[in-house]
Amino acid sequence: MKFFEDWIREYYKSNLNIKNIISVLNKNGFEIKNSNINNINKKYIFKKVLFHKNINEYLSEIKIENNITLYIKNIKENLKNKNIFIHIKNIKKNISLFYYKIQIKGIYIYILYKNKFKKQIKLIQKYNYLEINIPYNRFDCNNVYGLTRELSTLKKNKYKKKIYIEKNKIKNNFSIKIEDINKKYIINYKYLIIKKIHLYKFKTPNIIKKRLTKLDIQYKNNIIDIMLYILIESGQKIIYFDLDKIKKYNKNKKNKIYLNISNTKKFIVNKKTKNLIIIAPLYNIKYIKKIKKNIFCFKNKYLNNIDKNTQNYFLEKTSHILKKICGGKVSNIITKEKKKNKSTYINLIYKDINKNIGINIQKIHIINILKKIKCKLIIKKKKIYVKTPLWRYDLKIKEDLVEEIIKKYGYNNIPKKSWNTKLIFNKENYYKKIINKIKIFFTNIGYKEVINFHFSNSKDKNIFKNNHKYIKILNPISQDMTYMRTSLIPGLVKNIYTNTKRQNKNIKIFEIGTCYIKKKNKIYQKKIFSAVIYGHKNKENWFFKKKKIFDFYDIKGDLEFFFKKYNKFFLYNIKKSKYKILDINQNTKIIFNNKKIGLMGKLNKKIQNYFSLKYPIYLFEIKIKNILFSINKKIKNISKYPFNTRDITIIIPNNIWITEIIQKCYIVNKKRIKEVNIIKTYTNKNLQKNNKKNITIRIVIQDNCKTLKDNKINQIINKCKKMLKKNFFAIIKD
Repeated sequence: MKFFEDWIREYYKSNLNIKNIISVLNKNGFEIKNSNINNINKKYIFKKVLFHKNINEYLSEIKIENNITLYIKNIKENLKNKNIFIHIKNIKKNISLFYYKIQIKGIYIYILYKNKFKKQIKLIQKYNYLEINIPYNRFDCNNVYGLTRELSTLKKNKYKKKIYIEKNKIKNNFSIKIEDINKKYIINYKYLIIKKIHLYKFKTPNIIKKRLTKLDIQYKNNIIDIMLYILIESGQKIIYFDLDKIKKYNKNKKNKIYLNISNTKKFIVNKKTKNLIIIAPLYNIKYIKKIKKNIFCFKNKYLNNIDKNTQNYFLEKTSHILKKICGGKVSNIITKEKKKNKSTYINLIYKDINKNIGINIQKIHIINILKKIKCKLIIKKKKIYVKTPLWRYDLKIKEDLVEEIIKKYGYNNIPKKSWNTKLIFNKENYYKKIINKIKIFFTNIGYKEVINFHFSNSKDKNIFKNNHKYIKILNPISQDMTYMRTSLIPGLVKNIYTNTKRQNKNIKIFEIGTCYIKKKNKIYQKKIFSAVIYGHKNKENWFFKKKKIFDFYDIKGDLEFFFKKYNKFFLYNIKKSKYKILDINQNTKIIFNNKKIGLMGKLNKKIQNYFSLKYPIYLFEIKIKNILFSINKKIKNISKYPFNTRDITIIIPNNIWITEIIQKCYIVNKKRIKEVNIIKTYTNKNLQKNNKKNITIRIVIQDNCKTLKDNKINQIINKCKKMLKKNFFAIIKD
């Protein structure tokens, strides 16, 4: 939301600088996204006059802050409690000064200067604007009036309204009844009539035009512009109709008008319109929440509830602006109220408030704070019954009121306390111990750890398509933090993108963090481990002339090395899959102990192109819960006895994965089979016709206690051959 300083100043009468206003809003949860602040003459500052006395006809004495006295020549006016504009160098000296008066937008400023013949200072006040991210539960501040009302509660300064008095008002004899689908959502509605009006003859005022253009709104005609202007300023929706057309529609009914707000086509205002009816409805919170969901209509974000007095005020203001531009005679305001709902009060006990806050706040302070918020109070000895105003939708329960009390009381006013406690050292957690060892292992290989936020935005949702449902946050801190993350991959890819901008060409990073998954209206937290590689394998060097780029086998090798180190490789396997985030050709799911634990492969090219990355990204993501095996290694003596190698050449179908063959070979004899490697793969035309391939497997056999004889080695090899025939339909070549 954009808010302009001069527009805010119309209601918020304060000497606060724009920077002070920003700091006040920041402290109270309003995120200032972007501010365009233009300082007026940096060498000059504002000061308030505390004391003023005329010494003689030619000289007078004034006092400002910090007991600084100044003498001004040729003064006639009383400057007490008025602002002066003075040079920084002249503040600390008791010297005689000259002054002159200047008017900027109806405000008189007194400028003090040293030299009589000095040129007058030109004060150019540019439009300062604040771009504010308003919290989700505070959409009552989505308009100018709402923001100034909130500022007045945060600081002692009051917000004021101009009084619009219309003379020679005409009588309003018409009684309106609204017939509409949304009738149940209307609390009350107020209306007035303007007769003998000349629409479209005159243009909209320049102030309204300027302010609308700065908000990127194109002005159409005077009446539409004025209604939009009032909506942005107050949050009050104002509807207008042609009175003569309504009368024709209701011929038989004398002075009684039945009006359907949703069907406005029959009563559209045009150039011939002479009599106008203006209605200001007050809506229920359910209707406002319903409307706010429609993001495409920009008007909806400004709509808000206000109290009945301000409803009258802004209805009078619209009639005053219209009369000023287009002429006409204005009637008095008539109100139509529906049946009053039973007023619900929140019961607050003083002791409970102080218990929740942790400090004792006096009753007077609590009452004053609640009055500031415009709450209706029934005060008793130990309790207060509080009725919250219409526009404060965020104050529903006791806890909301307690939070508001401490916010307005000021977090800085809470006294500091030192606590004397004993430090209790818990035993090391087994789960944390394993995670630390995983981190150490991957940092030793050359990876670097990364920690990202637990949130993601709507762009991530569309780019990184995932099978899981995203969990939306009701009151997000900012637009970039609207959803809880379901994967660590988006954050890691963004990290690569930022690193490539800083000319890093070889990146190996990993992250261990929680992800949030929704299943059957239940939210689950899962600890996930993810790693990403990108760019060149080796650093730039005179020796390596050809630059090798990371490929799928690099990240696969790192993961296999991890399982091999802790003797769990026989439980590890990968199979082809169809993840949307990964490329079609290099797309696998990771299986551990016959359970799917994650994914591995090459990042989708569309995502790579979106981030304009030169090289492909290879990654894997694993659920840590499924790999919580004991990683404490026992130290054993190195075997003194020789190892034996045997090669087996087989022909197998193309669809069989090599990792499955290696895994099954290890299971044949876990104690004596130390290594299983694929040496060669071969194909020819005959094999390709039959969809088969030729593979040579090398098996390393060793015993820790004795030297193995040929008979026992052959037994192990024969068992491997039988297993290969049975499980993979392998044809063994001698």
